[in-house]
Amino acid sequence: MPKHRIARQHVAIVGAGFTGSMLAAHLLRRSDRPTTVTLIERAPTPGTGLAYSTPNSGHVLNVRAYNMSAFPDDPRHFLRWLWAHDSDLPMPPSGHAFVSRACYGAYIRDVLAEAQAAAPPQVTLKHVQGEVVDTAGTGDGISLRLSNGLIVTADVAALCVGHFPPSPPAVAPTDLVASHRFIGDPWDQQAVAAIGRDDTVLILGTGLTMVDTVLSLEEQGHRGRIVAVSRRGLLPNRHEEVRPYKSFVCPEVMPRTVLDVLIALKADVRRAQDQGYDWRSAFDALRPHHHRIWKHLPLEERRRFLRHARPFWEVHRHRMAPEVADRIAAALASGRLSVRAGRIRSLALTGDGVEVAVQPRRSGDGRWVMTVGAMINAAGPECDYERVRHPLVRSLLDRGLARPDELRLGLDVTEEGAVIDAAGRASERLFAFGPVAKAPFWEMTAVPELRSQCAAAAERLAARSALAPGASLTGVAGTGVGGTPGAPHVQGPA
Repeated sequence: MPKHRIARQHVAIVGAGFTGSMLAAHLLRRSDRPTTVTLIERAPTPGTGLAYSTPNSGHVLNVRAYNMSAFPDDPRHFLRWLWAHDSDLPMPPSGHAFVSRACYGAYIRDVLAEAQAAAPPQVTLKHVQGEVVDTAGTGDGISLRLSNGLIVTADVAALCVGHFPPSPPAVAPTDLVASHRFIGDPWDQQAVAAIGRDDTVLILGTGLTMVDTVLSLEEQGHRGRIVAVSRRGLLPNRHEEVRPYKSFVCPEVMPRTVLDVLIALKADVRRAQDQGYDWRSAFDALRPHHHRIWKHLPLEERRRFLRHARPFWEVHRHRMAPEVADRIAAALASGRLSVRAGRIRSLALTGDGVEVAVQPRRSGDGRWVMTVGAMINAAGPECDYERVRHPLVRSLLDRGLARPDELRLGLDVTEEGAVIDAAGRASERLFAFGPVAKAPFWEMTAVPELRSQCAAAAERLAARSALAPGASLTGVAGTGVGGTPGAPHVQGPA
């Protein structure tokens, strides 16, 4: 019987925030065949991404430490890391505490470094700094072009690109969007730092991103008035310690309408409170079933949820850490922060700042107009990829390699993360994970969901057969373009 040489598989991961870093770490842990993992990240250091690179110590996790392990099969891993690395941090055995995001970023970097150190010699990790702006199929792989001119080719590419900034309001004129008065990305630290200490600031959105923006302004000594506006004016609820509670969900009978879910959840909350539980216990008990419930809802029911129930769901589901809630409550009580429900009707750039006209949600209230020194768009990430202008997204859509999902929650992907092209075909080489791939699940933005997705994806990618030469695509990893079978190929700028 002829012997087959085992070819080296090359997996390129675009984005090295939590999702990309954890996918890389799991591949390093699970691969036993020769594999090169190339992690492409525009920041100089992989592991933190946008969420965990903030230097503001007031930006803390909005999930308690116990639920933040990088590994779904080792729930206390993060707690052990905290106890070993930061003895001054008060961390109860229950893990009901909220650490800074910068601290969590250090944890992710350690997890990735440890996975790299422990990987077998035939499994390697490369970090390429740069931003992917174009992608194309090559027949036997994927080609990724970076903004610095480098070209990386691989057998398989995984898009772990995280969130994109919100689109400007439809009523925002071009001159305003182009001015320093309008901050389109709430995580643009340089732009936020340039706001005058006494300027009145308007924030679009009243969710957790608004909360972080208020904390950023406070940290830099801002003294002016802050007005936050959203259609319903809802603030995230406060975290409290919860106890285990049994959800109403029965695996054999899944709800088929949004109304069924809400009625059952409200009944569960009442039962929980009658038994001395907090409503959060009943709400959190539903979390392991979110994906199955979403999967069983018909498309029109999913649309109904997004249209009517989503804002109320999110302020109960995505909550503030207690210390953060205290700071927001103090800002509200002092009058420095006000939260209003309404629609932005017009925006105009003036010599003094931005003139804003808002129609309040209550029909009896008249329209109010104010002039602000700066306006920050914290309305939530843009999930409709037809509206995202990033060159990588435009490349994917224009080449027909991907398409938006029907509900405009991200890219259209299979449950396994395979990207679906314009013709409806699932790719065997291009995958997406994390927020970009949440359409089949609804929720795929928080660590407890992302870590399980990364572990499962790494197991599937590691199991791909790498026998060469000449096997089929589903049985064999392809070759790096212009190189030896399966070898990573990085081409410098012309």
